[in-house]
Amino acid sequence: MLLTMMATEEVLNKLLSKIVYALCTIFIALTAIFFVIRLSPGDPVETILGERAKQEEVIKLRSQLGLDQTLLKQYSHFMKGLSRGDLGKSLFGAKDIKGLLKERMRPTMTLAAFSVTISACLGMFLGMMAGVNKNKGFDKFSRFLSLFALSFPIFSLAPLLVFIFSIKLNLFPVSEWGGIKHLFLPIFTLVIPLSAVIMRVTRNKYLEEASSQWVLVTRSKGLSETAILLRILKICLPTILNVVAIQLSVVIAGTMITETIFDIPGMGSLLFDGIQNRDYPIVQGVIIYSTVTYMVIYFALDYINEKIDPRTAQ
Repeated sequence: MLLTMMATEEVLNKLLSKIVYALCTIFIALTAIFFVIRLSPGDPVETILGERAKQEEVIKLRSQLGLDQTLLKQYSHFMKGLSRGDLGKSLFGAKDIKGLLKERMRPTMTLAAFSVTISACLGMFLGMMAGVNKNKGFDKFSRFLSLFALSFPIFSLAPLLVFIFSIKLNLFPVSEWGGIKHLFLPIFTLVIPLSAVIMRVTRNKYLEEASSQWVLVTRSKGLSETAILLRILKICLPTILNVVAIQLSVVIAGTMITETIFDIPGMGSLLFDGIQNRDYPIVQGVIIYSTVTYMVIYFALDYINEKIDPRTAQ
């Protein structure tokens, strides 16, 4: 009974520490973006009214939007609204930020989910096959491809794929959003670098485990190579999950960049418009969404990791 209570208390303390860590991360991210975007060059009032607007109109609109207040007072109002779940309204058209985020969430989540799933499966498969065929043709070719894939950042890889598959081969549309064809190029853009990372990590982990003592013992007992391969894969899973968790921020950022390039109506294009127009509430809302999404998925992967590999539990 005492041991059970101690274990429960330990779990609760660990959960509480993670929640505090997540809240602190979100708070720091929001505070940083709040002040950075307001101190950066550009004026949303001037963007709304135009450069030729009269001074009286500028002063009136600035007062209506609350931009004539001090930064600390604006920050205080923002945090009070956030504590009530109010993300505010867009400076352009007074659209509710929650509604805008809800509209743009589906394309972003679709891209991110497909990209991570395909990258994990493809990266693990190629990594295991490369490890099995160490220093053979397949291994050398896959390592070359992964290095080539990692050499291209998303903002240069996406135009290259558009040039090949859309302009030259005319297989997929350049932009728009809707059918399967519209998903291919954006997902492919995200899958290439992420699967390359997972492939290299899986290969290295496989080779490390394949040369260990337990593999030699199980092989000497007559266990099939397929069964040994599956056991090694199970051991590799925690490491792969850690890589995916670490790459989450890259995936989220990459998704937003990809959306902007392919003109997808998701969170990325919304963020780009918000930054371009100095629409503070939109930028803050997207940052909140991105940070919270990252923390939730990160902790979910951490929990799964502990279940499949108790050694990672602390």
